[in-house]
Amino acid sequence: MNIVYIANEKFAMHLGVSLYSLYERNRHEKELRVFIISTGIGGDSLGKLKSIARKFGRAVEIIELKDTSKYFDTGLQDASFDISKMGRLLVGELLPTDVERVLYLDCDMVILHSIRELYDTKLGKNVVAAIEEPTVLERVRYEIRLDYEASYVNAGLLLIDLKKWREENLGEKIISYSKSIWDKSLFGEQDAINGVLRWRIKKLPPKFNFFSNYKYFSYRALTKVYGATLSYTKEDLKEAKKRPVVLHFAGDERPWCIGSYNPYKRAYFYFKEKTPFREVPLEGGKKIYMLIYHMMDLVTVVCPRVRKLISEYYINKAYKRLSERK
Repeated sequence: MNIVYIANEKFAMHLGVSLYSLYERNRHEKELRVFIISTGIGGDSLGKLKSIARKFGRAVEIIELKDTSKYFDTGLQDASFDISKMGRLLVGELLPTDVERVLYLDCDMVILHSIRELYDTKLGKNVVAAIEEPTVLERVRYEIRLDYEASYVNAGLLLIDLKKWREENLGEKIISYSKSIWDKSLFGEQDAINGVLRWRIKKLPPKFNFFSNYKYFSYRALTKVYGATLSYTKEDLKEAKKRPVVLHFAGDERPWCIGSYNPYKRAYFYFKEKTPFREVPLEGGKKIYMLIYHMMDLVTVVCPRVRKLISEYYINKAYKRLSERK
């Protein structure tokens, strides 16, 4: 299996947690080739990441990405530009040519079970496989010119047919699309991936990229309140909540923030305590915000429409800021 992460120093600890969980829960895999595309990971952190690999008799391959000018022009690199996110579009150029399939993972994920079933997913004519993100609002879809019938997926986990990706020069096409929606995009490369690959994405069960805040959403809330047409069933969502394979700490209720009420935070700390990053302190200064956010989660259980209204309010504010930067 080929796995790729992209991270800067800020996310090095979370990458370490994710990497440890990947190795521990897939220790019986004969071949587990991990690439880390570094966009500024410090030497000390890189040493810790390599030590995690050595503990499991593995080795990570570090790829330094420093000069981005030949990939991204200055018109795209504004204050919102984050190479640690956009860098996933360069996997075709940066990974060795013998890598023809790769699983991209965000750093804020922990792997709780074997990913063999996920990795062996048949893509058919599709280029990537990903998980739907049904709570993305209709305005987001409209602004990035996404067809009504097309699903919006989360780009935090992507199973990529790298052979097709390279042959069709999709990295460059997605970067080009990013430029075309620059003044309308809130989610950067994720919006562009959805825009370019809209009809070439294999939908995966939610257990393979389960967003921890979806613990509070019912299947009915996703389909009725948010109007999502899902490829998976109510039972699939129930299974994902109880036994996620890949747990994604998306949203603001991050377990590494002091005061977080994240219902899956024990999984994060279980692995963190085993890594060389165990002594790194948690983020402070957000206790009140964490409490308010958790209250919103609880409201979501009984009245998801309120959660949607709150989201719409902040999304509209975000678009207003976008219009002001033109």
